[in-house]
Amino acid sequence: MLIATDLDGTLLSPEGTISARTRAAIAAAEAAGVPVVPVTARQLYGLTGIREGLGRWALCSNGAICWDLHAQTVLFALPMTSAVARRFATALSQAAPGTVFAAIQDNGQYFASQAGYPDLCVFSDHHRDPAEMPTLSLAEVTGAECLKLVARHPRLSVPQLSRIAEAVADPAEVHITNSGAGMLEVSAAGVTKDTGVAMLAERLGMTRADVVAFGDGDNDVELLAWAPRSWAVANAVPAALAAANHRAPSNAEDGVAQIIESLVAAVRAEPLAGQRQLGV
Repeated sequence: MLIATDLDGTLLSPEGTISARTRAAIAAAEAAGVPVVPVTARQLYGLTGIREGLGRWALCSNGAICWDLHAQTVLFALPMTSAVARRFATALSQAAPGTVFAAIQDNGQYFASQAGYPDLCVFSDHHRDPAEMPTLSLAEVTGAECLKLVARHPRLSVPQLSRIAEAVADPAEVHITNSGAGMLEVSAAGVTKDTGVAMLAERLGMTRADVVAFGDGDNDVELLAWAPRSWAVANAVPAALAAANHRAPSNAEDGVAQIIESLVAAVRAEPLAGQRQLGV
């Protein structure tokens, strides 16, 4: 079994921390041979402060990169090319003048932000101080491959900007979503959370049938629909609730930890059931 879980709004408390119960549930799962893998919009640096409560693997940037947290190395990455980023950004800029962009480059280590982008941010959006973000031209922002491109508009809401973006985007080149913050998140076509989980599962000798998933946001929908067993927490957006085949208590109630506890108990009971069948 592989447990794939979103972080913000799902595994983490409303304050963005790992509760004692959740920390214990993850440790018990890992001890039972069940990896618990965060699958998040965050980057590696965004895991600072919670990494010690996690296991070995982490999928960041909505599944576009997989980190070995123990070795601090990249297992695989699925970047968007510079050309694709440039075409999308140009098209959206023309359709929605005033849109500004940032690109997550260098395996998430470099945040390339366009002039005007930092003015629309708060620290929690990217887990970095907007005052320390660079102010680049759009050509510089899209001048290298990136894990994802993010877009904001000073007046349009995320749903409004999303509708415009979907209208001008080439679905053969990009995938558009959001994680609940005030921005669009754009990955290369075909790169969603389930893509990354499927690749990691294969590397670990598992299949889709082994995956259990948890989520709460629009960027979790593909993963929740793909996993054979999936839970949306009670505080999830409607699309995530519709995509999942189970509902867990909210993140304020350690909902994911509650389900992990029951899953681990079932795993531990399997050898005992086999022994009873053999008359041991």
